[in-house]
Amino acid sequence: MKKNIFTQTAERLRSDPVTCVILALFFLFCMASGIYFAVSAQSRNALLSFAYILLAPAALAAEYLIGFRFPALFNLLLYFLIAGGILGSCYDVYYTIPCFDEILHGISGLLFAAAGFTLMKRILGSDDSKKNFLLCLLVGVLLSLTIANLWEMFEYASYAFFGIDMQEDMIINGFSSYLLSGTHNETVVVDGIVKTVIYLSDGSTRVIDGGYLDIGMYDTLNDMLVCLVGCAVFTLLILLDYKFGGKCRHALIGKIPCEYQKADSPACDVSEKNDGKTE
Repeated sequence: MKKNIFTQTAERLRSDPVTCVILALFFLFCMASGIYFAVSAQSRNALLSFAYILLAPAALAAEYLIGFRFPALFNLLLYFLIAGGILGSCYDVYYTIPCFDEILHGISGLLFAAAGFTLMKRILGSDDSKKNFLLCLLVGVLLSLTIANLWEMFEYASYAFFGIDMQEDMIINGFSSYLLSGTHNETVVVDGIVKTVIYLSDGSTRVIDGGYLDIGMYDTLNDMLVCLVGCAVFTLLILLDYKFGGKCRHALIGKIPCEYQKADSPACDVSEKNDGKTE
Protein backbone atom coordinates (compact mmCIF):
# COMPACT_ATOMS: atom_id res chain seq x y z
CA MET A 1 0.00 0.00 0.00
CA LYS A 2 1.29 3.43 -0.94
CA LYS A 3 2.37 5.49 2.07
CA ASN A 4 1.01 8.97 2.76
CA ILE A 5 2.88 11.96 1.44
CA PHE A 6 4.47 12.93 4.76
CA THR A 7 5.83 9.46 5.55
CA GLN A 8 7.03 8.96 1.99
CA THR A 9 8.73 12.37 1.84
CA ALA A 10 10.45 11.84 5.19
CA GLU A 11 11.80 8.46 4.04
CA ARG A 12 12.80 9.95 0.72
CA LEU A 13 14.91 12.67 2.38
CA ARG A 14 16.48 10.24 4.87
CA SER A 15 17.58 8.03 1.99
CA ASP A 16 19.12 10.97 0.08
CA PRO A 17 21.18 13.13 2.48
CA VAL A 18 22.69 15.19 -0.35
CA THR A 19 19.26 16.37 -1.48
CA CYS A 20 18.41 17.00 2.17
CA VAL A 21 21.43 19.32 2.47
CA ILE A 22 20.49 21.09 -0.79
CA LEU A 23 16.97 21.69 0.52
CA ALA A 24 18.29 22.99 3.84
CA LEU A 25 20.62 25.46 2.09
CA PHE A 26 17.78 26.58 -0.16
CA PHE A 27 15.48 27.21 2.81
CA LEU A 28 18.21 29.13 4.64
CA PHE A 29 18.90 31.28 1.57
CA CYS A 30 15.23 32.13 1.07
CA MET A 31 14.63 32.83 4.77
CA ALA A 32 17.77 34.96 5.12
CA SER A 33 16.89 36.88 1.95
CA GLY A 34 13.33 37.44 3.11
CA ILE A 35 14.45 38.74 6.50
CA TYR A 36 17.14 40.95 4.93
CA PHE A 37 14.70 42.54 2.47
CA ALA A 38 12.03 42.94 5.16
CA VAL A 39 14.48 44.78 7.42
CA SER A 40 15.56 46.88 4.42
CA ALA A 41 11.91 47.82 3.77
CA GLN A 42 11.94 46.12 0.37
CA SER A 43 8.53 44.51 0.72
CA ARG A 44 8.30 43.22 -2.85
CA ASN A 45 11.65 41.40 -2.60
CA ALA A 46 10.84 40.08 0.88
CA LEU A 47 7.52 38.67 -0.33
CA LEU A 48 9.18 36.99 -3.32
CA SER A 49 11.89 35.45 -1.13
CA PHE A 50 9.38 33.92 1.28
CA ALA A 51 7.03 32.84 -1.54
CA TYR A 52 9.81 30.95 -3.33
CA ILE A 53 10.14 28.66 -0.30
CA LEU A 54 6.80 27.10 -1.29
CA LEU A 55 8.33 25.75 -4.50
CA ALA A 56 10.39 23.22 -2.52
CA PRO A 57 7.42 21.35 -0.94
CA ALA A 58 5.65 21.66 -4.31
CA ALA A 59 8.54 19.81 -5.99
CA LEU A 60 8.51 17.10 -3.32
CA ALA A 61 4.74 16.75 -3.66
CA ALA A 62 5.14 16.34 -7.43
CA GLU A 63 7.60 13.49 -6.85
CA TYR A 64 5.11 11.78 -4.57
CA LEU A 65 2.03 12.27 -6.75
CA ILE A 66 3.62 11.22 -10.03
CA GLY A 67 5.73 8.50 -8.45
CA PHE A 68 9.34 9.24 -9.25
CA ARG A 69 12.45 10.42 -7.43
CA PHE A 70 14.93 12.87 -8.90
CA PRO A 71 18.64 12.51 -8.12
CA ALA A 72 20.76 14.98 -6.18
CA LEU A 73 22.31 16.61 -9.29
CA PHE A 74 18.86 17.35 -10.70
CA ASN A 75 17.77 18.85 -7.36
CA LEU A 76 20.94 20.92 -7.12
CA LEU A 77 20.25 22.46 -10.53
CA LEU A 78 16.53 22.84 -9.76
CA TYR A 79 16.99 24.75 -6.52
CA PHE A 80 19.78 26.85 -8.01
CA LEU A 81 17.34 27.73 -10.80
CA ILE A 82 14.68 28.74 -8.26
CA ALA A 83 17.16 30.68 -6.12
CA GLY A 84 18.36 32.33 -9.33
CA GLY A 85 15.01 34.08 -9.56
CA ILE A 86 15.73 35.77 -6.24
CA LEU A 87 19.35 36.49 -7.10
CA GLY A 88 18.46 37.95 -10.48
CA SER A 89 15.44 40.11 -9.71
CA CYS A 90 15.96 40.93 -6.02
CA TYR A 91 19.75 41.20 -5.81
CA ASP A 92 20.04 42.62 -9.38
CA VAL A 93 22.43 39.87 -10.48
CA TYR A 94 20.84 40.16 -13.93
CA TYR A 95 22.69 43.46 -14.26
CA THR A 96 25.93 42.63 -12.45
CA ILE A 97 26.30 39.37 -14.45
CA PRO A 98 24.70 40.05 -17.87
CA CYS A 99 24.71 36.38 -18.91
CA PHE A 100 23.02 35.18 -15.69
CA ASP A 101 19.55 35.08 -17.27
CA GLU A 102 20.90 32.95 -20.14
CA ILE A 103 22.49 30.57 -17.64
CA LEU A 104 19.16 30.08 -15.87
CA HIS A 105 17.22 29.52 -19.09
CA GLY A 106 19.82 27.04 -20.29
CA ILE A 107 19.53 25.10 -17.03
CA SER A 108 15.73 25.18 -17.26
CA GLY A 109 15.87 23.72 -20.77
CA LEU A 110 17.97 20.81 -19.52
CA LEU A 111 15.91 20.23 -16.36
CA PHE A 112 12.49 20.22 -18.01
CA ALA A 113 13.77 17.90 -20.72
CA ALA A 114 14.93 15.52 -17.98
CA ALA A 115 11.56 15.87 -16.23
CA GLY A 116 9.69 15.12 -19.46
CA PHE A 117 11.87 12.07 -20.10
CA THR A 118 11.14 10.83 -16.58
CA LEU A 119 7.41 11.44 -16.86
CA MET A 120 7.18 9.52 -20.14
CA LYS A 121 9.27 6.73 -18.64
CA ARG A 122 6.78 6.60 -15.78
CA ILE A 123 3.93 6.18 -18.27
CA LEU A 124 5.66 3.53 -20.39
CA GLY A 125 6.91 1.46 -17.46
CA SER A 126 9.80 -1.01 -17.59
CA ASP A 127 10.07 -1.39 -21.37
CA ASP A 128 13.64 -0.27 -22.15
CA SER A 129 13.45 -0.75 -25.91
CA LYS A 130 15.20 1.71 -28.21
CA LYS A 131 11.83 2.87 -29.52
CA ASN A 132 10.60 3.77 -26.04
CA PHE A 133 13.91 5.42 -25.19
CA LEU A 134 13.64 7.70 -28.24
CA LEU A 135 9.99 8.43 -27.43
CA CYS A 136 10.95 9.47 -23.88
CA LEU A 137 13.69 11.68 -25.28
CA LEU A 138 11.33 13.32 -27.77
CA VAL A 139 8.68 13.96 -25.14
CA GLY A 140 11.31 15.45 -22.83
CA VAL A 141 12.52 17.91 -25.45
CA LEU A 142 8.99 18.87 -26.52
CA LEU A 143 7.88 19.40 -22.92
CA SER A 144 10.87 21.62 -22.23
CA LEU A 145 10.29 23.77 -25.32
CA THR A 146 6.56 24.00 -24.53
CA ILE A 147 7.27 25.22 -21.00
CA ALA A 148 9.75 27.78 -22.38
CA ASN A 149 7.10 29.07 -24.78
CA LEU A 150 4.43 29.23 -22.06
CA TRP A 151 6.81 31.08 -19.74
CA GLU A 152 7.55 33.72 -22.37
CA MET A 153 3.81 34.11 -22.97
CA PHE A 154 3.37 34.60 -19.22
CA GLU A 155 6.08 37.28 -19.21
CA TYR A 156 4.38 39.09 -22.08
CA ALA A 157 0.95 38.80 -20.42
CA SER A 158 2.39 40.27 -17.21
CA TYR A 159 3.48 43.31 -19.20
CA ALA A 160 0.36 43.57 -21.39
CA PHE A 161 -2.20 43.30 -18.57
CA PHE A 162 -0.38 44.50 -15.46
CA GLY A 163 2.51 46.63 -16.74
CA ILE A 164 5.08 44.37 -15.05
CA ASP A 165 8.36 44.40 -16.98
CA MET A 166 9.40 40.74 -16.87
CA GLN A 167 10.93 40.91 -20.35
CA GLU A 168 14.40 42.33 -19.89
CA ASP A 169 15.02 45.45 -22.00
CA MET A 170 18.29 45.92 -23.81
CA ILE A 171 20.08 48.63 -25.78
CA ILE A 172 20.56 47.89 -29.48
CA ASN A 173 22.38 49.94 -32.11
CA GLY A 174 20.35 49.12 -35.19
CA PHE A 175 17.32 47.41 -36.69
CA SER A 176 15.67 46.62 -40.02
CA SER A 177 12.14 47.75 -40.88
CA TYR A 178 9.54 47.27 -43.62
CA LEU A 179 7.36 49.93 -41.97
CA LEU A 180 9.83 52.74 -42.61
CA SER A 181 9.97 51.88 -46.31
CA GLY A 182 6.20 51.62 -46.66
CA THR A 183 6.42 48.35 -48.58
CA HIS A 184 7.34 44.72 -47.96
CA ASN A 185 9.49 44.78 -51.08
CA GLU A 186 12.18 46.89 -49.43
CA THR A 187 13.83 46.88 -46.01
CA VAL A 188 15.16 50.03 -44.41
CA VAL A 189 18.26 49.32 -42.32
CA VAL A 190 18.88 51.73 -39.46
CA ASP A 191 22.36 51.22 -38.03
CA GLY A 192 24.87 53.03 -35.84
CA ILE A 193 22.33 54.42 -33.33
CA VAL A 194 24.15 56.09 -30.42
CA LYS A 195 21.30 57.97 -28.72
CA THR A 196 17.49 57.96 -28.67
CA VAL A 197 15.37 60.90 -27.57
CA ILE A 198 11.76 60.16 -26.58
CA TYR A 199 9.33 63.10 -26.66
CA LEU A 200 6.40 62.67 -24.24
CA SER A 201 2.94 64.19 -24.56
CA ASP A 202 3.50 66.45 -21.55
CA GLY A 203 6.41 68.12 -23.30
CA SER A 204 9.14 66.31 -21.37
CA THR A 205 11.79 64.14 -22.94
CA ARG A 206 13.65 61.01 -21.98
CA VAL A 207 17.11 60.35 -23.40
CA ILE A 208 18.47 56.85 -23.91
CA ASP A 209 22.25 56.99 -24.28
CA GLY A 210 24.09 54.27 -26.14
CA GLY A 211 21.48 53.32 -28.73
CA TYR A 212 17.84 52.33 -29.14
CA LEU A 213 15.76 50.55 -26.49
CA ASP A 214 14.38 47.15 -27.39
CA ILE A 215 11.50 46.39 -25.01
CA GLY A 216 11.54 42.61 -24.97
CA MET A 217 11.74 40.99 -28.40
CA TYR A 218 15.44 40.14 -28.14
CA ASP A 219 15.03 38.88 -24.58
CA THR A 220 12.09 36.62 -25.47
CA LEU A 221 13.68 35.02 -28.51
CA ASN A 222 17.08 34.74 -26.83
CA ASP A 223 15.55 32.97 -23.81
CA MET A 224 13.78 30.44 -26.03
CA LEU A 225 16.95 29.87 -28.04
CA VAL A 226 19.01 29.31 -24.89
CA CYS A 227 16.38 26.85 -23.65
CA LEU A 228 16.76 25.01 -26.95
CA VAL A 229 20.51 24.86 -26.35
CA GLY A 230 19.84 23.35 -22.91
CA CYS A 231 17.60 20.72 -24.56
CA ALA A 232 20.32 19.99 -27.11
CA VAL A 233 22.90 19.49 -24.35
CA PHE A 234 20.56 17.11 -22.53
CA THR A 235 19.85 15.19 -25.75
CA LEU A 236 23.55 14.84 -26.55
CA LEU A 237 24.40 13.64 -23.04
CA ILE A 238 21.57 11.10 -22.97
CA LEU A 239 22.33 9.75 -26.45
CA LEU A 240 26.01 9.33 -25.56
CA ASP A 241 25.05 7.63 -22.32
CA TYR A 242 22.64 5.31 -24.17
CA LYS A 243 25.35 4.37 -26.65
CA PHE A 244 27.71 3.43 -23.82
CA GLY A 245 25.22 1.35 -21.86
CA GLY A 246 23.04 3.84 -19.99
CA LYS A 247 25.10 3.81 -16.80
CA CYS A 248 24.98 7.55 -16.05
CA ARG A 249 21.49 8.65 -17.08
CA HIS A 250 20.17 8.55 -13.53
CA ALA A 251 22.45 11.44 -12.64
CA LEU A 252 19.72 13.61 -14.22
CA ILE A 253 16.73 11.39 -14.97
CA GLY A 254 14.43 10.48 -12.14
CA LYS A 255 14.18 6.93 -10.86
CA ILE A 256 10.90 5.14 -10.26
CA PRO A 257 11.40 3.17 -7.02
CA CYS A 258 9.16 0.19 -6.33
CA GLU A 259 8.12 1.72 -3.01
CA TYR A 260 6.15 4.31 -4.96
CA GLN A 261 4.04 1.63 -6.63
CA LYS A 262 2.31 -1.67 -6.06
CA ALA A 263 4.69 -4.59 -5.77
CA ASP A 264 3.42 -6.20 -8.96
CA SER A 265 3.20 -2.99 -10.96
CA PRO A 266 4.61 -3.38 -14.49
CA ALA A 267 5.83 0.22 -14.28
CA CYS A 268 8.27 -0.77 -11.55
CA ASP A 269 11.70 -1.05 -13.19
CA VAL A 270 13.43 -4.33 -12.60
CA SER A 271 16.67 -2.43 -12.27
CA GLU A 272 15.15 -0.36 -9.45
CA LYS A 273 13.83 -3.17 -7.25
CA ASN A 274 16.90 -3.35 -5.09
CA ASP A 275 17.37 0.43 -5.03
CA GLY A 276 13.78 1.05 -4.07
CA LYS A 277 13.56 -1.14 -0.97
CA THR A 278 12.97 0.44 2.40
CA GLU A 279 13.22 -1.07 5.84
